[in-house]
Amino acid sequence: MLQLPNVQALKQNDIDCSNDRSELGATGASQYSWSPASTLSNPSIAKPIATPTATTDYIVKGVDVNGCAANDTVNVKVLNANKGGYLMPTAFTPNKDGLNDCYRVSHWGIIENIEFSIYNRWGQLVFFTKDVTQCWDGTFKGLPQDPGVFVYVIKANTTCEKNIFRKGTFVLIR
Repeated sequence: MLQLPNVQALKQNDIDCSNDRSELGATGASQYSWSPASTLSNPSIAKPIATPTATTDYIVKGVDVNGCAANDTVNVKVLNANKGGYLMPTAFTPNKDGLNDCYRVSHWGIIENIEFSIYNRWGQLVFFTKDVTQCWDGTFKGLPQDPGVFVYVIKANTTCEKNIFRKGTFVLIR
C-alpha cells in the first residue's frame, strides 16, 4: 500500500490596507489543484497569487507521482489593518531594464476605483487611467519624455478608505 503525499499549504501574507494579494504555496506533491479558483492567478500551480476581497479558505489537492492524493487548507484573511498612508514613489527609471520601468499605484490594498493622472511641467496631461493595473511608462504620444519633474493626481476608493485624494511630484530619470 502506497503512502499518501504530505501536502502542505501556506501563504505569504494576509490581505490588508497595504497588500492586495498573497502568494500561496504548496509542497509535498508533483501536481496541484487549488479551489476556489476564481480569485487565483492560476489554480494549477504550486504558487498561485490570491486576490480575494473577503476572507477565504483555499484548499489545495496535491497528487504525487504514484497518483495518490491529499489535501490541505490555508486561510487568507482580508483585514482593515496596516494602513500605509497611500504613498507614491518619488522617482522612476523607464530604461527597460525590468526594474522600476513603470510609474504605478502599489501597496494601497484593494482599490475599488481610481482616477490616476500624470501631468508634465507645463500642465499637459500625459497619462490618465481608471484601470488600477495600468501604469505610466514615461512616454507621451509614443515618444519618450525627457527627464524631469512630473505631477501625479490620484482620486481613489479602497476597501479600507473612501475618497482618497493624493497629489505630488516625482522625477523621471533617464
